[in-house]
Amino acid sequence: MTVGTDTTLSSCDTGAPTANPDVLREHLRQADPGVLLAILVQLTGETAYLDRYAAAISHVPDPPEHAGRTDPDTAEALVDELLRASSVAQPDPDRALELFGRLVPVALGVDLDAEFLPMLAEQGGFRPAGPVRISEHPPKFDLAIIGGGLAGIAAAISASREGLAYRIFERNEDLGGTWLTQTYPGVGVDTPSSYYSLSSELNPGWSSYYPKGSEYQEYLRRIAAKHEIYENTRFGTEVTSLSWDDSESLWDIHVRNADGTHTTSRAAVVVTAMGYLNRPKYPDVPGIESFAGTSIHSGEWDPTVDLAGKRVVVVGAGCTSAQIVDSLVDDVEHLTLFQRQPHWVAPRKRDSDDVPEHQRWLSANVPFYANWIRLKAFWGSADSAYPVVIVDPDWAATHLSISRANDFLLQDCLAYIDRTFGAGSELAAKLTPDFAPFGKRIIRDPGGYYAALTREHVDVVAEAPARVVPEGIVTQDGRLVAADVIVYATGFHLDFLSTIDIRGRNGHTLRAEWGDDPRAYRGGTVPGFPNLFITSAPNANPSHGAGNNFGIEVAVHFLLECLHLMSERGVRSIEPTRQAYDDYVEQIDTAMENTVWRHTDTAHTYYRNADGRVVVACPWRLVDVWNAHRTPVAEHFVLR
Repeated sequence: MTVGTDTTLSSCDTGAPTANPDVLREHLRQADPGVLLAILVQLTGETAYLDRYAAAISHVPDPPEHAGRTDPDTAEALVDELLRASSVAQPDPDRALELFGRLVPVALGVDLDAEFLPMLAEQGGFRPAGPVRISEHPPKFDLAIIGGGLAGIAAAISASREGLAYRIFERNEDLGGTWLTQTYPGVGVDTPSSYYSLSSELNPGWSSYYPKGSEYQEYLRRIAAKHEIYENTRFGTEVTSLSWDDSESLWDIHVRNADGTHTTSRAAVVVTAMGYLNRPKYPDVPGIESFAGTSIHSGEWDPTVDLAGKRVVVVGAGCTSAQIVDSLVDDVEHLTLFQRQPHWVAPRKRDSDDVPEHQRWLSANVPFYANWIRLKAFWGSADSAYPVVIVDPDWAATHLSISRANDFLLQDCLAYIDRTFGAGSELAAKLTPDFAPFGKRIIRDPGGYYAALTREHVDVVAEAPARVVPEGIVTQDGRLVAADVIVYATGFHLDFLSTIDIRGRNGHTLRAEWGDDPRAYRGGTVPGFPNLFITSAPNANPSHGAGNNFGIEVAVHFLLECLHLMSERGVRSIEPTRQAYDDYVEQIDTAMENTVWRHTDTAHTYYRNADGRVVVACPWRLVDVWNAHRTPVAEHFVLR
């Protein structure tokens, strides 16, 4: 087998040199046999290998996925076959997808319906998210991309591949978005790293299954440099307002530069890639400004703050808090956690988050290995988890959980609580939620969060602070918790573009269109706002699984399909009809009624607005969202 070079089939292109056969054999012996069998068939085109070896491969749970197992003789035979294998030409697309469908159960350990295969082939990086519509874009058809995080980078890469001019407006001095600005202790990815990346830009070298923020930031920098995105980015420029010029079919983009000056530029299309959690939110507690020590929000971390030997209070009990507590517990003199409401916390399933050396080596050197590892992680955290968020009314009537699938997760989390704190203990009671799992964002324990809460120098106050005083925080019953440092891990304001004055057709503002109830049609489009695409749109986040990279890729693909539709029709602007918009939102709300986010009204979550409507989560399966965004329905748009 030739390794480290691209083949005629689509695989992770590593550019690594041909490996020593003995080194290759040693690493292959440690590999997942199901993945090796799939690669063998892909490389040779010989499906007879499936008849010969598939029956000898079984799968065991290896959360969040399944791992292949086989006997020593079969394992060695697969290694021998791979060392002798040579690549053949890829079959035609229909045949390739049929073959892929036969390989999925062998590599993933699950039998899946054919409806999932096109999405899985794309998300595994086996085939690109190429255009459904084919047309040549008109000249001077340019994009303005607001934000240089993962969404902005994804939009820039796709625009470049389509031959479209673009500019990124980034308020910071580097690309990376969240992973540039979030630098609090322990910051990391809580989506499997082998999946949490762009399907067209696999990274074979992740050091951790859940890498720290700096490693993810380096990944983003690397792919941005590869695609010359830095050269097309205006740094230190914050977009303050957008206004649509109907006579020219262009957006006027008003920005504030780093030196305080204001300038205006124009573009045919605007893509907002800002996310919706950007402004740090402090709790509504009297006296915050009176604290005599150091106060810091996790979203505005100051690396010069020294917490060693200090009395530290952490306010908040979400994912960020868990990572901070896990990271700081060994350094501080005393730590107090103020928890307004407990979250469900899922235990770490592996002994270590470190990616084994053989997996990194094979991902970098063997065609398709990184693709299958990515796909296993994707499916393990994608639609396989969808039943967990769907309500079974009969079950929910007599259980805290909402369904049998949801209860399986609940029991796993409860068992983790009992193992760590002791069944029936005071700490167990404090840390047990009163709502079904996924009612608010579930936390993955980074490894030592729950254990930290059992330490002698750690206290948990199961309530919100009553007030802040110069000496520290006063509890609801009047006790003073003395502190040197208060860390506010209390999240962010939910900003669906509310920080930008956006004026569409006839000067109508997006703020007036939405009020406190943001909505959008497919692709983050809104009637009255032509050529505006919102990558992190209301109800576009499939919150039962996967990562926001999935939603980003779906949105970017739909954007380009809309541009192709415009080119086909020879028009300069596109926006959804009011009827399509209203119908789509109604479909979302109807489907949402059967989900955990509407059922668990006791859970405090930013997913709902003040009226109780769910504005963040998406109620549908990923495959349904993916299919619905393959290409626009022309009748659902106003084309001018």
